[in-house]
Amino acid sequence: MKKYKLKSWVTTSVYLFALVTIGVSTIMIGKYLTEDVDKESLTGFIANDIVNTEDYIDTQSVVEITNETVNHPFLHDGVEIAKDYYDKNKDEEARKKSLLFYKNTYMQNTGILYVSKEKFDVVSVLDGTVTSITKDEILGNVVEIAHTNELITVYHCLDEVNVNVGDSVKQNDTIGKSGSVSVDDGYDNALLFEVNYKGEIINPTEFYNMKISDLAV
Repeated sequence: MKKYKLKSWVTTSVYLFALVTIGVSTIMIGKYLTEDVDKESLTGFIANDIVNTEDYIDTQSVVEITNETVNHPFLHDGVEIAKDYYDKNKDEEARKKSLLFYKNTYMQNTGILYVSKEKFDVVSVLDGTVTSITKDEILGNVVEIAHTNELITVYHCLDEVNVNVGDSVKQNDTIGKSGSVSVDDGYDNALLFEVNYKGEIINPTEFYNMKISDLAV
């Protein structure tokens, strides 16, 4: 059988054509994959970060803060701190003193537990709107007040509640009376005060020192 040998220019042309085809295919596939990744990233970003602000604002129908400073949640002179806020950055002794004990369980104090020898009025620390009133087995009546869309204060251990959900309150308005709490050996005239700022529980002591201009956003 006679063998035929391809001319050199034919071989070169076929080789170049193959290279061009592979190159174009690679570019098209790469572009397709890149577009898919970008779409997935954008979709995930939107799904995780977009919030229905209209619904949120309706729920948190707060009032404009007109106060110049943040007040404590009481006006009575005889109120003292029984348990301070649990700060993980403090020394071991301070952390131990900030633990709450209930039914063989130690719990980190997420606020400041105030006590007094006699019952005292619990007041709103700033202008705001009452957004929730609940009753807890351990902490008694609990009132939440929204001051801005990012600032909520919570008043636990109330014996009496003088407000209703939806009420607008001014700074120093009485929202209830101190009550009993069963943690540790028990306290008769107590208030556990918490601050939720930008979705996180913060130390009320730091909150008292904040500027209204920074909070009212």
